[in-house]
Amino acid sequence: MSALFDAFGDDFPDLGLPFLREIPREKFDTLIQMIKRRVNTPLTSSCGRLFDSVAAIAGVRNYVAYEGQAAVELEAAAAEDWECAYPFEIRETGGIAQFPTAPIIRGVVKDVQAGRSIGLISAAFHNTLAALFAEVCRRVRKSRNLHRVVLSGGCFQNSRLLVQLTQTLQADGFEVFSQASVPTNDGGIALGQAVAADAMYKAGLVH
Repeated sequence: MSALFDAFGDDFPDLGLPFLREIPREKFDTLIQMIKRRVNTPLTSSCGRLFDSVAAIAGVRNYVAYEGQAAVELEAAAAEDWECAYPFEIRETGGIAQFPTAPIIRGVVKDVQAGRSIGLISAAFHNTLAALFAEVCRRVRKSRNLHRVVLSGGCFQNSRLLVQLTQTLQADGFEVFSQASVPTNDGGIALGQAVAADAMYKAGLVH
């Protein structure tokens, strides 16, 4: 709902999306007010939440029983189409590059309304992320003369995204690295936190 509100504003309830009809009206109104008033609704830059949003809008699932469930099922549903993609944009302000998710969400909604299959929507979404991340890397290379790319984070447990982006970057002359011995998701973060804590303890910074 927050992704739709960001992309369409107050008009998003009129989009006729199936998953919206499954939300009780009382809960619906409460969530909208929370978003508008920013009550217990912190912003997030997590790619996982974008996967969750697309999965819900596309009709994969509204609720998850474990972290990453919607993303896993969205990946599994992806069709073997490597060309379709959604519009995206990259904004650079004060040396910081950001990409708004609204153009992608609008593309997904348009396909749902047109009756496009979940498989093709998922394929287009994955293709879009691969193209977007590759373009970010090209811009960094141009400005910083860097040619090595490290792919890390929970979204790179997604084999389609990992393989597709790796192949795209390598074809563009990048040297690409990803995890082998350490988990790419929260397990890797936990290990890093343990290593940092150990170093701080040995340095006498913590007791």
